This record gives sequence, structure tokens and C-alpha cells, in this order.
Amino acid sequence: MKRFEFSLGNILEYRKQNEQNIKQGYTALRQELANKENEMERLSTEKFNLMDVGELTVGRMQVQQRYLIELDRQIGEIKTESLELQNRVEMALQEVVQAQKERKVLEKLEEKQHLIYLQEVKHEEQKQLDEMGNRSKFAF
Repeated sequence: MKRFEFSLGNILEYRKQNEQNIKQGYTALRQELANKENEMERLSTEKFNLMDVGELTVGRMQVQQRYLIELDRQIGEIKTESLELQNRVEMALQEVVQAQKERKVLEKLEEKQHLIYLQEVKHEEQKQLDEMGNRSKFAF
């Protein structure tokens, strides 16, 4: 009997590759989100440290005020970008889950087909053994 070959093997391989690509995209988005959060933390720390300046002159206070306003603007911008990225990460996670489901469906089908194949092989072997047993009875 010929060797087992899953009839949808090419599709299963495609789905595995597709799942890997989606996972890589998801990982990249998560990394980008982590970078944004780190940047926001860095700016917040910088803002906090800016408040702890010992030398206070009018000129220095004006520069400091403008810089604080700019830091607040940058922090707000990064928060907005982070929220958008968070939504994209959640959508990418849903895509990963869907791709995994699609792959698992085919893997279960492959497993079932393989079990059927093994049963057929066993049945064929038993049939051949029965034929050999019958031949030896009639040979004498």
C-alpha cells in the first residue's frame, strides 16, 4: 500500500506559513507599542526632572515653561499613537487566533485521515494474512 499523503497538505503548509507571518506582524506591533510606552515614560521622567532645577531666573523660567509645554504636547501625541497602536495590536491578536484556528482545523482533518489510512493498512494486512492462511490449507 502506498505511503500516507494528506490530500490538503499544501493548504496546511500555506496556513502554517500564513500564521507565522501574522505572528511576526503581531510581535512587531507589540514591540512598537512597547517602544512608544518607553518613550512616553522617558518624556515623563524628563518633565519631572525639569521641575527640580535649582537656578530660577525669569529667562530660565520662560524657557522651562516653553519646554514643559512642548513635552506635554509630545506626551499627548505619543499617548494618541499608543492608543491607536493598542487597537492595532488587539486586531492583530484576533488575526493570530483566527489563523491558529484555521491551521488546527486542517491538522485535525489530517489526523483523522491518517487514522483512516492506518485502519485501511491494518485491514489490508489482515486480508493478505488471511489469503496466505487459506493458501496453505489448500496446498496440502
